[in-house]
This record gives sequence, structure tokens and C-alpha cells, in this order.
Amino acid sequence: MKSTACVRTPVANADPAPVRTLHWIRRLRWTAVAGQAGTVAYVHWGLGVALPLVPVSGVIGLTALTNVVLHRFPEGRGESPASIAAVLSADVMLLTALLHFCGGPHNPFSSFYLVHVSLAAVALPALWTQWIAALCSVGFALLFVGQRLLPVPGDAVCGVGPSLPLDLHLKGMLASFILTTAGVVHFAGRLQQRLRKREAELAEARTKAAQGERFAALATLAAGAAHELGTPLGTISIAAGELAREAKALPSHPEILEDAELIREEATRCRGILDRLEQQAGDSVRPLAVAAVLAEVRQRFAGQPLEIDAASAPETVAAPPEALAQALASLVRNALDASVDVGPTRVPVSLSVRRSGPWVEFEVVDRGTGLTPEARVHAGEPFFTTKPTGQGMGLGLFLVKLLAGRLNGQFELLPGVGGGIRALLRLPAQGI
Repeated sequence: MKSTACVRTPVANADPAPVRTLHWIRRLRWTAVAGQAGTVAYVHWGLGVALPLVPVSGVIGLTALTNVVLHRFPEGRGESPASIAAVLSADVMLLTALLHFCGGPHNPFSSFYLVHVSLAAVALPALWTQWIAALCSVGFALLFVGQRLLPVPGDAVCGVGPSLPLDLHLKGMLASFILTTAGVVHFAGRLQQRLRKREAELAEARTKAAQGERFAALATLAAGAAHELGTPLGTISIAAGELAREAKALPSHPEILEDAELIREEATRCRGILDRLEQQAGDSVRPLAVAAVLAEVRQRFAGQPLEIDAASAPETVAAPPEALAQALASLVRNALDASVDVGPTRVPVSLSVRRSGPWVEFEVVDRGTGLTPEARVHAGEPFFTTKPTGQGMGLGLFLVKLLAGRLNGQFELLPGVGGGIRALLRLPAQGI
């Protein structure tokens, strides 16, 4: 196969998935609820530090309740910067209330304000990020005011204050630092990873759109060529017929009659190619009988050393009929051109069809010399070919690649066993 190289058309969504920021915020809030409840229980009963359990439980319960409400929003809704900022603002106020009931500014877990600032910096525009940062600063400042003006409700006196032993306070600061760092790295890192994935999907969508534009340009060029070539081909056919009739009167020159018949046959062949171009313009995806597609390919290469194996083939495949037949014909033609002769006979080319997991695989194998370094880089690009001038335009593999992308399939060229190339076209097998 001469105009080939390792080419792969990845499956890609035309519309990249949005970054679901609220999805990660909800997960963070459930983690916060579980962590707060566990910490309060350990400090109150495990360490014997008195906490006002009623208001503290109320704040934790309110966080859980609001998170349940957030889960009522459908996926993709409520992803505006204002709604995300509203959720983070509510979390800052809930954290401030929880810290007030648990020691105010003396509570080592006040560093959790940084988690909200980090999330805002990752998920929100600059203006909203500044709002969240200011709100966290105000919340932390209010802890000092609340310590003097707002007494802790309940009979128990909160033990997370100046009377807390320094050793225990330092251990709390260590735990707070570890948890704050883990929260920022995990959730902010996941959001960044999602953003990078979205950028990759956007780049892939742009590449696919560019390929579509090139295909549309080629389709327009083909339609124009078909229109312009129709009339001269008709004239050539008529002239060749007249020439054949005149040549019959010259029995001493039979080669003239043979040439006239050849011209008429080639003109008819070109007319058939133009007719197929017109059919492809309205070619739609529909269930096809695999046996019928293979029969058409076999007919196009009658008399050629082509072996077809359909023992493991499914009955149907969803594809545009003419485009699939033309793609397989291009692969077979490239394989025949690349195969070498062994003695007086040509080494046959194999075409096999099989069901493999979610795919229907069409594989064409030649016995050629393999890929050239240039072909490895450029195969599948429009108008790239290593065939001699006049024997190819370099559009065969490009159209196969476009067909795979159109059907969310895959196309790749792999080294064959013992030399040659394996051209593998995978199409989705849904509904088969």
C-alpha cells in the first residue's frame, strides 16, 4: 500500500462536555459534612473538649440540607458564575457560624477559608473570586467580634478557646493544614484536569470541523467536476462509437477498432464514476447488508487476486452505502498496488470483516514492502500520494478517514505480520 502511514481517527464528540463545577462542589460539601461531623464527635467525646452540640449540629445539618437542594438541579443547570458564587458564599457563612460555636478565632480549622478561596480562583471569574476572598476575610474578622459580643448558646462553655492546651491546639493546626492542603489539591486539581480535558476536546472538535470543511470543499469540487465532465464524456462516447463503425470498414487495420472500443469503454467507466459521485452527495447512513457491500467490492475487482473472509461478519452495519463501498474499494486498490509479485503470480490481498466488541472491523492486508518514512507522516492527508503521476490523486485514504470520523469510528494503518500493511476500518456496531 503506497500512499499510507499510521493514521488514526479518534472518536470525538462534536460538542465537548461542559465543565460541571457544581458536581465537584457538591462532592466537596458532602466531604465537609462528613468531616465536620466526625471531627466534632472526636473532639467532644474522644478528647473531652466541651462543644455546644445543638447549634453545631444545626449548622452541619443546614449544610447537608442545602446540598440536598443542590442535587435537585439537573445536570448542566446552575453552572453560571453567579450561582456558583452564591453556593460558595453560603458555605463561607456556614463555616463562619461553625467556627463561632467552636472557639471562634482560636479554632485551628479557620484555615478552611482558603479552600473556598482556591475553589473560587479555579471556577470563577476574577470579580467573583475577589468577592469570595473579601467575604472570607470578613468572616474571619467577625470571629473576633463574635467572641466578645455573641455568647455561645447552651449551658456548656465551649472548650476550644484560650483555655485549650497549647499542645492540643498545635496538633489541631497540623490536622487543619493537612486537610486544607488535601482539599485544595484534590478538588481544585480535579477541576483543572476537567478544564484541560475540555480544552483537548475543543481542539479535537476544531480539527474535526476543519476536516469537515475540507471535505465540503472537495465535495463541491467533485460536484463541479462531474457537471463539467458530463458533456465532454458524452461527446467522447459518441465520437468513439462513430470511429468504431468507420474502423469496421478497414479490416486491414484492426488495431483502430480495438482502440475505438477501448476509448468507449473508458468513457463509460468515467461516466459510472461520475454517477457514483452524484449518489454520494445524497448518501445517508442506514443499515446495510454486509454481504451486499462485499459483493459490490468483489464485483469492482473481478479477476484481481482478492480474498474475502466474511465468516465472522455481522449481518448488517450502519453506514452510507456508496461511501462505505468506495472506502473499501480505495483500501483494496491501494493494497493491490502495493503487493509484490511472487514468481508468475501476484500475492493476493485479503479483505476480512468481523465483529469485535463494540465495533465492526473491516481489515485489508497487503503483502507489500510497508511504509516509507514520508508516508508515515503524511498518509491520510488530501492529495498526498507516493504513486506515479497519473495513477492517483491521494484522496483515497483521506476519504476513508473522513468516513470513520463521520460515523464516530476509527481508521488506522498498522504493520502487517511479515511485512506489508494492515488497513483497519472500525465502525460502531450499535443496534446490530
